[in-house]
Amino acid sequence: MSALLSSLWEQTINLTLFVILLRMMPPILLGALGGLMTDRAGVINIGIEGLMLVSAFTSVAAGSATGSWIIGMAAGVLAAMIVSYAMAFFSLKMNVDIIVTGFAVNIFGAGITVLMMSILYDSHGSYVPENPVSIPNVVIPFLDQIPFIGKLLSGHNLMVWVSILAVVFCYYLLYHTPYGTHLRATGEEPGAARSLGIPVVRIQYSALVWSGFFAGLAGSYLSMGMTSMFVRDMTAGTGFLALAVVIFGNRNPFGILAGSAVFALATAMTMIIETTPGNVIPSQFIKMVPYIVTIVALVVYAIRKHRKTLFT
Repeated sequence: MSALLSSLWEQTINLTLFVILLRMMPPILLGALGGLMTDRAGVINIGIEGLMLVSAFTSVAAGSATGSWIIGMAAGVLAAMIVSYAMAFFSLKMNVDIIVTGFAVNIFGAGITVLMMSILYDSHGSYVPENPVSIPNVVIPFLDQIPFIGKLLSGHNLMVWVSILAVVFCYYLLYHTPYGTHLRATGEEPGAARSLGIPVVRIQYSALVWSGFFAGLAGSYLSMGMTSMFVRDMTAGTGFLALAVVIFGNRNPFGILAGSAVFALATAMTMIIETTPGNVIPSQFIKMVPYIVTIVALVVYAIRKHRKTLFT
């Protein structure tokens, strides 16, 4: 145990833990932002997991075929947006329950990616391109030469910065634009919003497409940023963690950023503990850590919300 604590402390001091945290955060954060947009519009999208899988496979397939990570990412995001638009059509036009539609998207994402991998690459478990392409890391000139600051701010994947900028973008969109006001009004009081002439259905369509956009970015990062391959069910519950972060972050972009950092920290600590020499903790217990953190976070949020209700 002392060796484990020593390893955690050492990797905290030399910023390795921080680097892993930033590496693990974008898919959770981007997925949560997608969930936030639909939650605010009153059509919560629980199909984030499936959208991320569709994007992850499409990105690595298109990227390896064209040799361009930009085309790969664009293809993945577009595929996720198309699926989310179809989800909007079934739930808003055909009146299929949004939760059922979300589950259908998750099942579809898990199935279609394995099917296409089997058809295109004759593989059922994973696909490693012969000429893989990756989303580049951003090295800031001069800053990367500074011992502490360089490791803190330079050398991270482009999607780390994109995900942080996405938080600012969502905050501005939700709280400083007429569209954001209409979207929040649609989610809180759709009847009242409709009476004021706000196109409720159109706003909800757009919110679901926004969720596809952010989930698409998250999926692209999984297959072209964190890795350069596609693995069956490689999201491993990240989409569901993202939905928990929406609640834990109090449905606010900056709260979601903080919540994503907490969940990414739990995942980073899991990775460090697993790779510590002489570790005696069972691997099954270690892999439970992010999900235990999820449950604890939701319980804390529920208690906090209950106390606010008592004193109002």
